[in-house]
Amino acid sequence: MVFVLLLAFVGRCLWVFRDRNPGYALNLALSRAPSEAAPRALTVGFARAKITPDLSDPQRPVWLAGFSQNRAATAVHDDLWALACVLDDGYRRFGIVALDAIGLFHDDVLEVRRRLPAAARLDYALICATHNHSTPDLMGLWGPHPLRSGVDPRYRERVLTACVATLTEAAAQLRPALIHYHEIPTPPAGLLTDTRKPEVFDADLRLLRFTDPTTGAILGTILNWGNHPETVWSKNTEVTADFCGYLRDALEHGIVHAGRTLAPGVGGTHLFVNGAIGGLMTTSPSVTVRDPYLEQDFQSPTHDKARALGRQLASRLLPHLTADGTTGTNHAPISIHARTLELPVANPVFLLAPILGLLDRGHARWNHLRTEVALLTLGEASLACVPGEIYPEIVNGGIERPPGADFDLEPVEVPPLRASMPGRLKLVAGLANDEIGYLIPKSEWDRRPPYLYGASRPVYGEVNSVGPDAARLIHQALQGLCQTAQP
Repeated sequence: MVFVLLLAFVGRCLWVFRDRNPGYALNLALSRAPSEAAPRALTVGFARAKITPDLSDPQRPVWLAGFSQNRAATAVHDDLWALACVLDDGYRRFGIVALDAIGLFHDDVLEVRRRLPAAARLDYALICATHNHSTPDLMGLWGPHPLRSGVDPRYRERVLTACVATLTEAAAQLRPALIHYHEIPTPPAGLLTDTRKPEVFDADLRLLRFTDPTTGAILGTILNWGNHPETVWSKNTEVTADFCGYLRDALEHGIVHAGRTLAPGVGGTHLFVNGAIGGLMTTSPSVTVRDPYLEQDFQSPTHDKARALGRQLASRLLPHLTADGTTGTNHAPISIHARTLELPVANPVFLLAPILGLLDRGHARWNHLRTEVALLTLGEASLACVPGEIYPEIVNGGIERPPGADFDLEPVEVPPLRASMPGRLKLVAGLANDEIGYLIPKSEWDRRPPYLYGASRPVYGEVNSVGPDAARLIHQALQGLCQTAQP
């Protein structure tokens, strides 16, 4: 009997850790040289699809992700969306989908790419999750109890279908556009906090704006800011897009309250792409957010507080969106650099979870998962695609070698990622094409006492990381892509 059980266990391990994409390795390097040598006009297309879950069947509860298990959705407060943008410089074409979701694994992204029709002619597809903590579990960690996955296969299929459909539609809707670049200084006070030392933020708003060359009308935007969409916090049981949804709605439709328009919208389709949120960047219950239009303060975690946060961001963006829409450029050469890499899995929970049926993603080989990094350039902008929640000190600088750290070494994730990126406007997309958890500087890794900065207990973060070398390997791979992509 013991032998049979052991054999069954080994068989289970071989099954769950199998390579779902055997032989897959991406090493993509498409330069911008053709567009620079013979410029063609930029075209852009947008599309959207609703991915709000169906709560009508009590036999199929929707488990909300991001805080703890057994948090079943009780109502839909506002809709969730998949929003897509496709960009084409006449030579290269790539697409981005921004999902109101906790995260999507790399295997799922590869499935989306496999389903894309040849007619879409996409050289590269990027799927980003906002990491919203009031959306259905798409990863498996937040079911009714710690030993049961919270993923509904039907909902997962719906999300993958929406990714394919929106990318396909956006490619079919390509039209001439001007591109505008904006970087808006945004002090974090009253918006978010860093809950782990050292306090380093990636708080500024970065914006790609696309307008009609003839009328100046807004076609859409790609917005980049770093913060966890968890404003309504852990006791919320209503599906919501959190501040991301309020922000998009404010930009498109304006600020409307009690039937009065307090600020006009600009139309268009707006993708929120989250940034460097490790550390952890959050609008926690300790943060008071002021609604700049109602002039009211909100501290307790409510939908009103999430709306106030979305409006705070909108109030900074709207003046830029209403600026002259004909002063951009229609020449934005595209380059695409992407590569597969394998990361060692040192977290025992991440090794046990697949055996228990919680995490359903394959492994490239034993104790190694396959993921992906990318660097895209678009005219004067570059976009680093990070497959997890990267700490801002890796992106902007400020890594420390604090007392109590497990590894007595100088920072290895240097120089800062943003300093190496090409272009004038440098965006960092977190949870891009994968969600592998926190990317923690190795010199700040802390699992054993004494704890960081003299703390009496372990700091939060390592429990949701694949291991202490993940950040180093991701940083190293992205630095290599930055060097390759430099003009």
